[in-house]
Amino acid sequence: MPEACFLCLDSTEFMRNGDQFPSRFLGVQEAASLLSNAKIQMNAENTVGFLTLGGNACTVFETLTLDVERVMCSLANISIRGKRCHFSQGLQIASLALSHRTNPRAEKRIVAFIGTPLSETDEELEKLARKLRKDDVAVDIVGICVEANVPRLSAFVEKLNKNGNSRFLNIPAGANLTDSLMSSSILLGADSGGGASEAQDAYQGFGVDPSNDPDLAMAIRMSLEEEQQRQAAAATIAASQSTAPVSAATRTDVPPPSAEPENLENMSEEEMLARALKMSLEEAQKAANTAVKSEEESSLHEAEKEPERQKPTEKSFQSAEEDELHENEEKSSGEKQPRNKK
Repeated sequence: MPEACFLCLDSTEFMRNGDQFPSRFLGVQEAASLLSNAKIQMNAENTVGFLTLGGNACTVFETLTLDVERVMCSLANISIRGKRCHFSQGLQIASLALSHRTNPRAEKRIVAFIGTPLSETDEELEKLARKLRKDDVAVDIVGICVEANVPRLSAFVEKLNKNGNSRFLNIPAGANLTDSLMSSSILLGADSGGGASEAQDAYQGFGVDPSNDPDLAMAIRMSLEEEQQRQAAAATIAASQSTAPVSAATRTDVPPPSAEPENLENMSEEEMLARALKMSLEEAQKAANTAVKSEEESSLHEAEKEPERQKPTEKSFQSAEEDELHENEEKSSGEKQPRNKK
C-alpha cells in the first residue's frame, strides 16, 4: 500500500543540546534523511514532505514529493530558530498537507521528532489526538532526550492509535538517534512489530549489527524483501502454469520454482552462504553456456562463408588456364600460316 509521509522536525534552541552526537539538531537531520530515503525506496508511489516546528511559526520546506534528492537538499538548508516548539500547529498543517496528496489510495502518516518540552496542555493534546484519529492519520513520534515529554507523548499516541498504526519511540540521553530509529518499527514498518530484538535477529545470519552499520543493514533488509517478492511471484506463476496441460515439446530441463518462498530470516549463516554459492555457480554456468553457444554460432557462420570465398579463386585458376591455352593456339596458328604461303 503506498504511503504519503510528512515529517515534523523540531528546530528550536533546545536542539543545540549535545546529548546527541554532535547535537540533537544534526542527529534529527541525519535521521530524517535516512527515513525519507527509506520511505521512497519501500514503494515507488510513496511521497515525502517535511516542515520545521521552531521559530515564530511552522515552516513548510517541502510538500509531498517523489524526489528524494530534493528532500535531502532542503533538509540541509534548515536552521535552528526560536525557543517554542509548535507541536499542535505543526501536526495540523501536516495533516492538511496529507489531505491534498495526489494519490487518494495512499495512507496518511506523520512522523514527528520532538526534543523540546511541550507547551500544549493535556486537553489540547487530547483534542488534537481525536482530530487526527478522525481524519485517519497515523502518527509516529520520536521523543529525544526530554523525560518530561515521555508520559504525555505516549498517552497522546495511545489515544490516536488505530489498529496499531501509530508508534512512540523514546531516545534517552546517550543513545544514538539513528541507530535506535534503524531498529525500530517506525523505519522497519508495521510488519516488523517486535522492535529492536526482532530486527537484530533478522540480520544475525549475515553477521551484521544494525546499530554499528545502519546503511548496510538497510541494504540487506531491502535485498531480503526483493528476494521474497521475487520468489512469491515465481510461485504464483508456477501455480498458474501447473493448472494447464504441459506438452512434451514444451518441457525443459530447468526445474520449476519452489511452491513456497524460502524464509530467509530463519536460515543459518551456512545455509545462506551455500545458497549464495549455488546461485553464483548457476549464473556462471549460464554465462558459460551462452559463450559456448555464441562461439559455435560464429564458427558455423564462418564455415558457411568459406565456400563462397573459395569460388572466385577457382574461377581465376580456370580463366588463367583458358588464357594460356588460347595463347598456345594462336602461336601454333601463326607458325602454320607462313608454310602455306610457300
